[in-house]
Amino acid sequence: MGSVKQGGIKMGKRKIFSDILLNITATMIPTVTLQLLIFPMLSNYMSSEAYGLVVTMLAVFNVIPATMGTALNNVRLIHEEKYKKMDKGGDFQILLIMAEVINTVTIYFVSIYYLGKFDFFSVFLTVIVSILWLAREYHIVTFRIELNYTGIVVNNLYMVTGYFLGYIFFKETGYWQWIYLWGMVLSYYPVFRNSKIIYERFDITTLFPAVAKDTMFLIIAMTLARAINYADKILLYPLLGGTMVSIYYVATLFGKIISLVITPLNSVALSYLSKINNKPDSIFKWTYIVGSILCILGYLLSITLSRPVLSILYPTYVDEAMKYIYITSGTSVISVLTSLINSFVLCFFDSKWQICINAVTTIIYVVLTLSLLKLGGLAGFSIGALLANISKLIITTLVYIRVSTRAYVV
Repeated sequence: MGSVKQGGIKMGKRKIFSDILLNITATMIPTVTLQLLIFPMLSNYMSSEAYGLVVTMLAVFNVIPATMGTALNNVRLIHEEKYKKMDKGGDFQILLIMAEVINTVTIYFVSIYYLGKFDFFSVFLTVIVSILWLAREYHIVTFRIELNYTGIVVNNLYMVTGYFLGYIFFKETGYWQWIYLWGMVLSYYPVFRNSKIIYERFDITTLFPAVAKDTMFLIIAMTLARAINYADKILLYPLLGGTMVSIYYVATLFGKIISLVITPLNSVALSYLSKINNKPDSIFKWTYIVGSILCILGYLLSITLSRPVLSILYPTYVDEAMKYIYITSGTSVISVLTSLINSFVLCFFDSKWQICINAVTTIIYVVLTLSLLKLGGLAGFSIGALLANISKLIITTLVYIRVSTRAYVV
């Protein structure tokens, strides 16, 4: 019983463990490069207000283009076996174009709002980065479909090379968008070499209505979910200004780095769960236990290493940031555990549950953070974010247990 076969792919324990390690490596490559090298260098060339604006715009990217691309990625992964049986494709080309149109219009107006003025070249670069970001988030599904996590590692190595090239352009021009633009462009080289889905025809199959519905539901659900994760920067910038966003970002930095080491478990879990026909309650239980242990260890590591690391990377902000480390690190690891558990809800239950969970959590988040912001400033906002994430973990767990009991599995 060392391995099983699903969909023609052998899923042994060694293979799963190897894929987890590869996905952690793939995630760490751009994360370490950006968070520990490029972003600290950026902060040396920018005022705290300007740096806060960059952090805010990156939060917007993670809520809009990244959400749409990842939603298409996940829905494609879930429905891929059906497309293989039909030996057809094309629906996702149409959905990708539709998503890009919505993304382009939204980012155009959002970038003007946060800039406070119309800088044509800055807005143009921002929109182009968002278009490439969305497309790449979807197209790397080609590696997940084949469980080819080595391909994702190679893809991210190209992207990191692009980041460094873009940083050179930033120093020459002052436009930070070049960093991400070159990163996205170079990351497409292995995608063009390995992906078949990028060359699919623009056809509509009988699966289109179901796939479009799932995509729409998941985009709404993931937008709500990511709004919770990134609303801190998006809300804080107009409320408190770029300097406070910079301080808060540094306070959350180490916790998010630790969480990003654990998060790849979620991606690998969904890739394998999509190839299993029956809901695996025993795997859910062990995921909860192992995930909780990893998150506790990650939290302890975060609060232990934050000051010495941040003192090197962000000496200007470290004293202020350390006031919030214990709270923000807890928020990060709770969010990771919730994501692991949510993989099971996403894969085996109707997509409406994603909207329900995230809609309720978003309401809780907005009410708590804004209320506590008035009472306790940035500390109150941080506590509100932590409580909202704890609420989401509880709600997601209860949904899995109750829906399983009532046999609402689809």
